[in-house]
Amino acid sequence: MIRQLGNTKFWRERSSREQRLLVITAIFLFIGLIFSTLVEPALNGRHFWQQSLPQLRLERAQMQALASQLNGKASAAPSATGVRSIDRTQLERSLSDSAIKVSSLDISAGLIRLRCSDVSFDSLNRWLQQIHRERSYVVIDISIIARERAGQVDASVSLRSLSATP
Repeated sequence: MIRQLGNTKFWRERSSREQRLLVITAIFLFIGLIFSTLVEPALNGRHFWQQSLPQLRLERAQMQALASQLNGKASAAPSATGVRSIDRTQLERSLSDSAIKVSSLDISAGLIRLRCSDVSFDSLNRWLQQIHRERSYVVIDISIIARERAGQVDASVSLRSLSATP
């Protein structure tokens, strides 16, 4: 390529000083192009990650602590409470204590299905947390429809016991 450049009319018309100046300018432009496309983004990225890394490590440690705390509670819950099934009267008492009126209730082999109309969303949420904490039931399906009154909902909930096989 340099030989072809040396044979062009433009290049032959230049003095040796101008030719050196053009070559040096081309080298600096090439170095600048390489720096701006390869080196500078890498340096900026490195600087960004060096600043972000302490915060990310802190968040990771917090998430690991929460995960280990959750694992500890999950492994401690079955051993502390054992496998406790719930019967219909206990469930109805628990629902009535939470001010939840149930229109239909079905209990079978570790599954609970219930429908309720015009109940407080907060009460339903607290009851779901309570039954999870005390009896190790988890929600497998839920349908909630808001009512016109604020905080009131119609709900259909299916729960499964963690001790029951899926």
